[in-house]
Amino acid sequence: MVGMSLAMIAVALGIIYMFERGLPMPAPLILLIFAVLFILGTTIFEGRGAVHPWSLIGGAISSIAVTFIVMSIIGGILYAVTGGLSAIPPETILYSLAACMIVSMVALKFAYYKLQYT
Repeated sequence: MVGMSLAMIAVALGIIYMFERGLPMPAPLILLIFAVLFILGTTIFEGRGAVHPWSLIGGAISSIAVTFIVMSIIGGILYAVTGGLSAIPPETILYSLAACMIVSMVALKFAYYKLQYT
C-alpha cells in the first residue's frame, strides 16, 4: 500500500514536473514505450476475445494511459531528485501520503472484490 501511494505521489509530482520543465525523457523513448505497450495491450485484448478493431482501440487506449503513468513517475522522481520537494511543505507531503494510502487501500479492496466475484 505504501508503494502504491508513493507511486501516486510520484505521478502527481511528475505532472508538476511536466508542466514546469517539459517532457522528462526524450520523445523517441516515449514512442518506443508506447509501441511496446501497444503491442502487449493489443495481444492481451485479442487473447481475451476482443474482435479485431476493438482490440486495437483497447490496446491504444491502455498503452496511452500506461505510457503517461510511466512518464509521470519518471518525472516525479526527477522532480524529487532535482530539489522540487523543497518548495512543498513537509505537512503537505504527509497529508498527500496519507490520502494516497487511503485511496490505494480502497482501490485494492475494490479490485480484490471484482476479481473474486466476477
